[in-house]
Amino acid sequence: MAMGCLPLLFYSPPFIILSSIMKHYFTLATLAFCLLLSACSISGIFTDYNQLTQEEKEKVVKCTEDISKINDFNKLYVVNVAQIKQFITEKQNVVVYSYVPFCTSKNCISPKTLIDDMKAKGYSTLIVSDTYADAFISVGSNFPLLMIDNTVYKTKLRGKYTELFHKDLLGVPLKSINYASYHLFQNGKYVKSYQNYKEIE
Repeated sequence: MAMGCLPLLFYSPPFIILSSIMKHYFTLATLAFCLLLSACSISGIFTDYNQLTQEEKEKVVKCTEDISKINDFNKLYVVNVAQIKQFITEKQNVVVYSYVPFCTSKNCISPKTLIDDMKAKGYSTLIVSDTYADAFISVGSNFPLLMIDNTVYKTKLRGKYTELFHKDLLGVPLKSINYASYHLFQNGKYVKSYQNYKEIE
């Protein structure tokens, strides 16, 4: 009986080891394949400028005039904080909307809805996006769509240049306002940020 068990004892360990190795390789291969698919489809990590078509890229321009003088709404205007602050000082009440085109949260609304609602309350509105992904769905309406100039901050990482931009604009870090999207300015000065635009009186 001992001799009959010898082949089983002799061959089992290599088989078990080989099986374990194959399982690990399969797991790693599956993980690598999933990561590859994700890398091709995930938006929002960088500027996503490369997701634009050639026709769209030709409509992305640096703003070289006062924002209040823009009248061609078929282009996407790259702006810096100084240009936005200039607009804010020209108006008594301004709401700056940190617009993320692909956001599906209940607090994310269309720029037109916000502009119409704020206009009824006596506010001017600026729509500023931090990503090129899906941005052109709002280009061509009756307002200028603005884009953060990430080159000012020498990075393409969306989280980094967005944080730095808002720190320059508001004077406070985004975390301190719980990453709110609606920023109220009165008489040229930052007042408060809101998660829900309906709270702006």
